[in-house]
Amino acid sequence: MSHRKDVDFEFIPVLTEGDERLLDEALSQLFSYVSTDGPVWRTAAQRQRIVRDERKSHVVVRSSGCTVGAISWSPGQTPGFFRLSVSSSDDKAWTIQLIEESIRKAVSLLTRSSEVKRVELLVPTYSEVLVEYLTERDYFEVEGVLRNRFFIDGGYWPAVICCANLAAFLAGDRREPGDRQELLAALREKTLEDLTAAHDGTSWRT
Repeated sequence: MSHRKDVDFEFIPVLTEGDERLLDEALSQLFSYVSTDGPVWRTAAQRQRIVRDERKSHVVVRSSGCTVGAISWSPGQTPGFFRLSVSSSDDKAWTIQLIEESIRKAVSLLTRSSEVKRVELLVPTYSEVLVEYLTERDYFEVEGVLRNRFFIDGGYWPAVICCANLAAFLAGDRREPGDRQELLAALREKTLEDLTAAHDGTSWRT
């Protein structure tokens, strides 16, 4: 019997133009209780700057065939330090299970492709599903609290500063054979897109 996650959940590393369109969709929600950036009001131009930012990496999260958000990460000024963020375009879709599997997928990709010393996550205390994830799972260690970090619903809310327990992530990293094949297929698609774009850009001179 297939696990429920295999049927319902899909995690797509953003590599192709098609993936970038899904990411733009994931960033389009104007107000979210789940997103770690707080109540963000992004224009189409602001979303595109995030999509095109080469310092940021993303995994689009889909549930039951619909895009529900993304997990993103970017390097800090200190080598080996990274900051995770969660973007939600459908708050009702996010459960502890989805949070856990999405973040684990992102951290797995990050640690496979970069030398990682520290991964941080900033969690708004009004986000019930994220706070529940922190208290019921052992993947992050709470290090402190920032007072008045977010303004929402007419009041100020603190944020919890967390650091990933990388050993726990590595121990729980189930490297399924299909993951590698899906990533290779996406890389091939991206290579073909780049070659086509390069050809189109030079064809006018011939």
